[in-house]
Amino acid sequence: MPTRSKAPTGEQPPATFSRTSPDGAPRKAAQRGRYISDSILARRRRMLEAAKQMIAEGGAEAFTIREMGRRAKVSVTTIYATYGDKLGLIAAAIEDYYQSLPLARAPQSTSLSALLTSKDRVREAILADRPYARHYAELYFSRSVDPRIYNVIRDTSTASGGHLPWLHKVVRDGDLVPGLSLDYVTTLFANHRLLVLHDWAHERVSDDELGTALKMSFLVLARAITRGPSQAQVDAELKKLLRTQVAAR
Repeated sequence: MPTRSKAPTGEQPPATFSRTSPDGAPRKAAQRGRYISDSILARRRRMLEAAKQMIAEGGAEAFTIREMGRRAKVSVTTIYATYGDKLGLIAAAIEDYYQSLPLARAPQSTSLSALLTSKDRVREAILADRPYARHYAELYFSRSVDPRIYNVIRDTSTASGGHLPWLHKVVRDGDLVPGLSLDYVTTLFANHRLLVLHDWAHERVSDDELGTALKMSFLVLARAITRGPSQAQVDAELKKLLRTQVAAR
């Protein structure tokens, strides 16, 4: 009887992130049913690609359903029937963009050093599409951001950060500071990571500094929420990173 292959010790398959409907109820990932034709799938792909391009060009504020329909060659009625409204389409496009990235399929590890190395892949993804990355951060911190968009940015940021397996290990080892919940800490990491991206978008962090800034933000926060052996490992990596910074000056 064939057996399923397992990831190497300490390494896990790419993380998935929660998806919720506007009322907060879980929703399943879209699956292709027998009744969905290739033409419908192609039409949805055109809509998502046009939406991602418009997000990169001007964010959500410059985004109009009519212009998106013109680019994707679909009617406004079709867009509303497929995604509900403009904000539903933007949320779907953000999720689709993340799923298209190589880092979305990269194995994730409970190893702290491997986790820090993965930050370099994140930096590459950011620099590969600067306009999109800038608007992604701007949307998250916008005062008028819709909960659906806020949630999908938070969740994709968490997934791409790759730290969930490590955080779960911290919890299993009993090294999470008592009183902190995993949900709270996960959101805290997403906020800090997106703050670094926001600073980069406003040129307060340079391209060369971006990778180090992502690692430093993670380690400083990781030290604050851990104790015992996990905190000792974080301390060691933090000292190593600080020595590297000093040597580079």
